[in-house]
Amino acid sequence: MKKILITGFVLVVLFACNKDKYQTKPQISFKLITNSVVPASGGTTIVLSYTDKEGDISDTLYLLKVRLNKTVVPTLRDSIKYKIPDFPNYDKGEISVALTYQNDLVSAQTPPPIQGSNPSQPQPDTLLIKIWIHDKAGHVSDTVSTGQVVIMR
Repeated sequence: MKKILITGFVLVVLFACNKDKYQTKPQISFKLITNSVVPASGGTTIVLSYTDKEGDISDTLYLLKVRLNKTVVPTLRDSIKYKIPDFPNYDKGEISVALTYQNDLVSAQTPPPIQGSNPSQPQPDTLLIKIWIHDKAGHVSDTVSTGQVVIMR
């Protein structure tokens, strides 16, 4: 009788521990950024980890650039969306996003000059980049951010 109870208890524990680890809503986490100070005409790559119960994240990735500079000026392309290419459904993995200087990173339309410097030396853009994804079923992940990224001008 004891063997049956112990076996039953072990089976219950195994099934309880074998619950689905991943949620239907995609989960993303910021892993790394290759350059947090991007030189003029340079670029950077952001790497994210993801989990998704269905593995159907091949839809859209969104970036929102938040300019942190004290001087408020008109900005370019504050929000950008990218199509995530189709690939086999994996419930976990990494997403790598290569950002280019001119198309993705420059923020201020006309950056003011650095105070006390030559008027032709514009202020760098200090950004916080927020990222989230949609999966094929329309579920939206939480938003993650990179921390400060400085774009030299």
